[in-house]
Amino acid sequence: MKKILTIAIREYKAMVGTKAFLASIVMMPILMLGGLVAIQLLNKVGEVKERRIAIADGTGELTEVIQRAAESRNAAIDSALNDQENASMAGRDRGGPSLNRGEKFYFEVVDQELDEEKRISLSERISNQELYGLLEIPANALDPLAAAPQDSPINSDQATNSPLDAIRFYSQDSGLSPARGWLQSIISEHAKALRLRQAKVDPIIVAQASVPIEVKGMGLVRRASDGTVVAAEEKDVMSALFLPMGVMMLMFMVIFMASQPMLESVLEEKSQRIAEVLLGSANPFQIMSGKLIGSVAGSITIFSIYLVGIYFLAQQRGMLDAFPMHLVPWFIVFQILGVLFYAAIFLAVGASVTQLKEAQSILLPVWMLLMSPMFIWIFIVQDPNGSVAKWFSLFPPATPTTMMLRLSTGQTIPWWQPATGVLLTTLATLAIVVIAGRIFRIGILWQGKTPKLSEIVRWGISG
Repeated sequence: MKKILTIAIREYKAMVGTKAFLASIVMMPILMLGGLVAIQLLNKVGEVKERRIAIADGTGELTEVIQRAAESRNAAIDSALNDQENASMAGRDRGGPSLNRGEKFYFEVVDQELDEEKRISLSERISNQELYGLLEIPANALDPLAAAPQDSPINSDQATNSPLDAIRFYSQDSGLSPARGWLQSIISEHAKALRLRQAKVDPIIVAQASVPIEVKGMGLVRRASDGTVVAAEEKDVMSALFLPMGVMMLMFMVIFMASQPMLESVLEEKSQRIAEVLLGSANPFQIMSGKLIGSVAGSITIFSIYLVGIYFLAQQRGMLDAFPMHLVPWFIVFQILGVLFYAAIFLAVGASVTQLKEAQSILLPVWMLLMSPMFIWIFIVQDPNGSVAKWFSLFPPATPTTMMLRLSTGQTIPWWQPATGVLLTTLATLAIVVIAGRIFRIGILWQGKTPKLSEIVRWGISG
């Protein structure tokens, strides 16, 4: 036991006592969740672009509607920028959300009807960035009678059944252009009002009748330990969606950061012939056990650092009520099992090969198992008690991540399911450790030709 603890302490110090460990602690959350942070930062950048768009209006009436809407939009953007600048100069900018990236639109009126030569000419101006885009509106774009269904109560006797010509927006980024969506909304609202007036229906009445009725998502009413009734609180959609994702990503990061060094450690000892020296003082079981214990201790350190950081961040933002402290015991249990499971596999693979590039192809299925909950996490969050979520969380390689994902949704998970998950993962971990121990005992001194996968499997089965 003394030898095992000595090896475990050495592995623990080798994992957490380096600058690379501190760098990985900082960089891993950025790597996993950097996209969300980048979106928040970009939302604070008041980048406003001016877009000049040519408009060929065959109807003769939409140009004025669009230009009025653009003037209102541009004025609102200018006002928001001024308010933001004044708040910053007065020292009132507290880092809250500011103006998102905006676009100001200006229009250049061209011929009502375009031929191919004119379209080519305008397209060349767009390519040369003299124009941003071209909006071509056909003459019958607002015809309320065109293409009306025969059973329509509005135009059942007057429908022409002539097809509506599509309004076309030409630009180099028309598929993703915000301008296209904005123009579509302005034209659609105007066409809707026009058709209602044609049907002798007051658009104001329709707008009032179309006001949606809000249905708030609430939690459950519960009784506190002192007998008082605790009122239900409104559920935040973003919190309900991203809190489980954050817990899942934290579990993945802890397992990854604690298991990956095992592969590198064994490869280093094999390549530098340190393994022979170690085997002169301890047997393979003691070496492997010490490495696994050191890996678990390192994972607990990683989790503790993140837990303290998240706690203080929630405290600073006044979000302690949303901090899932009740999940910490479950997280620690599944974390230890997950680290033992995957660290044992990494140790076995590291002992079987002599170079890192050889290990990468063998570890690909292992990575797929570890990352598998990320492929369906949104379905699990939407229905954590569904059959897919239940059975996937009882699949040992995916149990630690999937079960924590389910528990963090806030829905009631039957107690036997986490307990069964712990039992199944424990049994699977013991089996993996035994198999990995057999592979490690043979592979730690294996030199020369890289063993085939079938040979590694035979080592694990027969020893």
